[in-house]
Amino acid sequence: MRFLRIAMGAALGVSLSWSAHAQGTSLLLNSFLAPQHPVTRIVIKPWAERVTAATEGRVKVDVAPASLAAPPQQLAGVSKGVFDIAYQFHGLMAEQTKLNQVAHLPFVNTTARGSSVALWRTYEKYFAKAKELDEVQVLAMFVLPPGVMYGMNGPIKSVTDLKGKKVYGLPGVPATVLEAAGAGVVAAPAARSFEIISGKTVDAFVGYSVSDADGLKTLPYATDVTDIEGHLSAPSFTLFMNKKKWQALSQADRDAIMKVSGEAFAQNMAIYDELEAKARAAAAGKGVKFHQADAAFMKSLRALTEPLDKAWKADAGKLGVNGTEALDFFVAQAKANK
Repeated sequence: MRFLRIAMGAALGVSLSWSAHAQGTSLLLNSFLAPQHPVTRIVIKPWAERVTAATEGRVKVDVAPASLAAPPQQLAGVSKGVFDIAYQFHGLMAEQTKLNQVAHLPFVNTTARGSSVALWRTYEKYFAKAKELDEVQVLAMFVLPPGVMYGMNGPIKSVTDLKGKKVYGLPGVPATVLEAAGAGVVAAPAARSFEIISGKTVDAFVGYSVSDADGLKTLPYATDVTDIEGHLSAPSFTLFMNKKKWQALSQADRDAIMKVSGEAFAQNMAIYDELEAKARAAAAGKGVKFHQADAAFMKSLRALTEPLDKAWKADAGKLGVNGTEALDFFVAQAKANK
């Protein structure tokens, strides 16, 4: 009788194993941005669909209908297995990912596609060996269109227009530059910026693109947009997966997933550049005025941001990376692929 129970149990185990294999693997992806936000709608969900197609249905990525963790908790959520895949803003991983902050440096970005390709290639060539994200499986990196400055009661044309004003700033370089300019900075993740800006507790906001302002519903509060030559900064992210879940996949499925990730993911960010162009045209049509920072404003901004380059290169050196060489490579790749 005991032998029979063991045999039946073994048979049931084999049956369940075969059934799970036949049904494929389902992975849960958390997008901390709302389902209607462009990042979720035109970047993350299409990638999930490409994974299913690339693996011939053996791996299915399900995007959670609502965020399961706050923006700063994406890496922890994946590491602990709360969800299988997520992406996180590098500005909220400043201590874990010193090298990937390169895309946030001032005057280095071009377009979403150009900077995304540059970041992935620079990561592979210079950063991967530092293993800053070794606790997870890195799948892709992406950069959104560079951020701009939004005036809520007229344009921002000089550092004087920022000094003493209360300004929302995206965490990282935008917030740091605003503080250096003498502004009273309210720093928070982009996903939390609506409540700050819509409440009109700030006089301006800085750090993300026009298309993102549209997606975050903050654009209606802007009267003017100021563009910076070479761009002040651009929001960048890493897409990653729980390492145990990754290792549990077959080599064929891992290879198939990486074919639609990595540089392929970066190249697909061209769709965000198209969205940005449409958003700018629509905003202009609704009366938003666009301005280009003049030479005097640029000179002031370069003086304020000079320490940021030096600090990043110093951090890179501590991690065994030639910062000057890596930064030059990033800039060249971003220009070549814009």
